[in-house]
Amino acid sequence: MPDLRDHLQSLFGLDDFRPAQREVIEDVLARRDVLCVMPTGAGKSLCYQLPATVQPGLSIVVSPLISLMQDQVQQLRDQNISAALLNSSLPASAQRHVIAQLEDGFQGLLYVAPERFYAPNFQPLLDRLRPNLFAIDEAHCISSWGHDFRPEYSRLGEVRQKLGSPPTIALTATATEDVRADIIRLLALGDPRVYITGFDRPNLRYECRTIAKVEAKDQELLKLLADLPGSGIIYCSTRKNVDKLAVLLKSAFPQRPVFPYHAGFDQDTRTDNQDAFMQTPSAVAVATNAFGMGINKSDVRFVIHYNIPGTLEAYYQEAGRAGRDGLPSRCIVLFSYQDRYTQEYFIEHIGQENPDHLDDQRITELQDHARAKLEMVIQYARTHRCRRQMILDYFEDESEVANCCCDVCRRESGRGIESEQTIILPEQLVTLIRKLLSGIARVSIRGQFGVATVADVLGGAENEKVERWRFDQLSVYGLLHAHPIKRIVAMLHRVMEAGLAIQRDPDGVKFRPVIDLTPYGISVMIGEQPPPPILADLLGLALRSDSLTPHELGSNPRGLGTNPQASPKVTILQPDAPLDADASGRFERLRQVRLELARQKQLPAYCICHDSNNR
Repeated sequence: MPDLRDHLQSLFGLDDFRPAQREVIEDVLARRDVLCVMPTGAGKSLCYQLPATVQPGLSIVVSPLISLMQDQVQQLRDQNISAALLNSSLPASAQRHVIAQLEDGFQGLLYVAPERFYAPNFQPLLDRLRPNLFAIDEAHCISSWGHDFRPEYSRLGEVRQKLGSPPTIALTATATEDVRADIIRLLALGDPRVYITGFDRPNLRYECRTIAKVEAKDQELLKLLADLPGSGIIYCSTRKNVDKLAVLLKSAFPQRPVFPYHAGFDQDTRTDNQDAFMQTPSAVAVATNAFGMGINKSDVRFVIHYNIPGTLEAYYQEAGRAGRDGLPSRCIVLFSYQDRYTQEYFIEHIGQENPDHLDDQRITELQDHARAKLEMVIQYARTHRCRRQMILDYFEDESEVANCCCDVCRRESGRGIESEQTIILPEQLVTLIRKLLSGIARVSIRGQFGVATVADVLGGAENEKVERWRFDQLSVYGLLHAHPIKRIVAMLHRVMEAGLAIQRDPDGVKFRPVIDLTPYGISVMIGEQPPPPILADLLGLALRSDSLTPHELGSNPRGLGTNPQASPKVTILQPDAPLDADASGRFERLRQVRLELARQKQLPAYCICHDSNNR
């Protein structure tokens, strides 16, 4: 039987497990109930996706956001993993098709929102479905003590029972001890294994700026944004502030994309603004807490709270959307005492949305609990101790902070706030990125195709589609032959996360997305801009094939970057001899001609001709 690491590499194109992933997966495969608390970016989704893929049968995944479901399902399909979704975004005919698949014994991952279990066309199935795995993402939504309580989540224990009490994994990034106890109790988990991998995010720089006058916040925000590079999120407590700041920032920074988001917008506007933020480099989202759950944009360099949130759990989760790629990022609170009154207004209105479900005593308990939580946020904003340590202590994480860069620690050590360190990517990595982009560009010339097709072409696959579309005649065919197709797919998804490419549905077609370069991606491909620093870890997905010897590559080294049918033999180049003055001049003129051709064809220069060929 293949080792789990073999499955990880062959199915998901990843090199190795992150901390605790293997242990969680082994317990899930042993049919134990599991509660998994992992920080943002630690790889929670793999903890149920891999078990669902290596064992037969149906796995049901409960997810709170339609956009998050769509992203995960498409990524699984790109890896040739069976996955489906069922939610209100699907037309009725598509919903009927998915239900028919379930009735016929669908095997794979089915993503649903919690409301789906009570839909008239789905309820009759509950007693017949017998999933091998029940996965609940954002499980803190189950608890009324949590910061993002949703009534539909609290009934998932009943749903689990109707499904035959399958092995269950509940996952969240934020859960205090009382919330963890609620999750276990309400889901009726049987002697669950509880994994808490820690709450420390060393790459995040926590800061708080106390501002006496509310009107001074806007100027402080403008000063911050003038110095903060990259993408970021600005959280506000009210829709009114979102609308005001969106107008202010668009006026102050006309060249910077700004996307507002709150529950007052219709669903299409919210979806469009979220998608635009995800796909645009250096974009700023101005949003209420309605935005962000499940956001998977790895290059968020800053999160600013224009108003304080109601709990430290909410702050930790929202601030944690910065720095998912592990690079330094800033989390800044702009604190004024007036913010307290806004949160107290929300507390006074607890229970009004569901008056029939809560009696007066329960409402009072929830309000008292919320006030205590708010006091902790105020303490965090005013503290003179390490903010990072304060967060760990709040979540009962016993880790000791070292080398902290929060504003309190920096002030005590006499360190100033220097500009962010510039990250220069190695030439080997830049070339790899441009090869991936070139593959997308050249395949799109033949038509509209998805990630899997681009990976097949770059990997030099031999199949019916490649032959029918004559992809093997493209200059990029086999360019990355030294890498497994799965690994190329994983790298293409990282390129999309970085904003260099985008998946979109063709006109009139749903859920069969094609891949295209963004304007930013074209600029990087032809060398007008460097690749973004968030791709610094991309070589971790590669097999380091650039270091392989000609013998290891074999007699048909497609990984060397040319059409293998055009150059079937290995040519070992000797070190170049120095060029004399005349030869150097000719060489530079050739390079200039090559650059002009590359710009005309919107290709990297090396796809026209390598320096070694020129020489």
